[in-house]
Amino acid sequence: MINPSSASGGVCRLLASLLYGLEFHMDTSEDSTFLQDMLMGNTLHLLIKVYDRLQKYRAQRPAPLLDSTRGLAQDLAEELRGVVTSPETTELLHLLSKPHVQAFLSVHDMVAQKAFDPRLPPLPPLPDNDEKEEDSIKIVCLMKNQEPLGATIKRDESTGAIVVARVLRGGAADRSGLIHEGDKLKEVNGVPVEDKNPEEIIPILAHSEGAVTFKVIPGTKEEPETIETKIFVRALFDYDPQADPAIPCKDAGLEFRRGDVLQIVSQEDDTWWQARRHGDANLRAGLIPSRQLQERRVTLQRPEVLFHPPRVSKAFGGKLRNP
Repeated sequence: MINPSSASGGVCRLLASLLYGLEFHMDTSEDSTFLQDMLMGNTLHLLIKVYDRLQKYRAQRPAPLLDSTRGLAQDLAEELRGVVTSPETTELLHLLSKPHVQAFLSVHDMVAQKAFDPRLPPLPPLPDNDEKEEDSIKIVCLMKNQEPLGATIKRDESTGAIVVARVLRGGAADRSGLIHEGDKLKEVNGVPVEDKNPEEIIPILAHSEGAVTFKVIPGTKEEPETIETKIFVRALFDYDPQADPAIPCKDAGLEFRRGDVLQIVSQEDDTWWQARRHGDANLRAGLIPSRQLQERRVTLQRPEVLFHPPRVSKAFGGKLRNP
């Protein structure tokens, strides 16, 4: 290990000797100039200084005097409220009550207690009737904030099992990489869901915050490699998923207005595409009607086009026009 007291100087001398030794093996002066700029650049030397500081920190092994400064601050505030008030005590109480001071103390306590990772609940035991499927069952624990799961479910008509119908790009399920289309869902937070309808399971998922535990059986369908498309369209109609009775999951829909620019990220489903609003900070995709579905809806709303075929047929980026 490099001695922390001489890390910067030793590494710099090593880089200089390396550059000098390789200079005779360079084919062109451009290679020599590139290597010199890289090894002697400010970015690399700043990284060496950071490394030096970290080595000194590890060598000192500092330990916190307290791991509960917030409690100490609260006790101090209680003591100050019981004494004769003065400008100094009033100012100190005001400082201790500031949100950024309390947040600073909270961060100090988390670092002192090394509470860096989220605390996950213990894994539920496998029921007796799952012994045959023990090798294939997996327990998935997702950290979910105030956001949808990013997946839709359905009942498989052939097996009767609850399966993952689709995974929305950018959602919590997609970011985890642990839940895939075709997985059989058996439990959610310890609640068996095999005998429930998808409509009964959706509220369980919606009201789950923090750590959400799933017991799933991986689907046999091979997961295709997902490549995000770069197709952008401008919407020519308003869409509200809450008012669409045909959408598989209203919470998974993407609301948009006429004129919004949408990025189509998945066209794997012929009926429901996945899209996100261009420029939106929320990267989770939502379901929108596909061009085929929207054109069919427009046709049903305008029976006269059955007798006068439209010249242009576009749900996104165009309009229906009759001759």
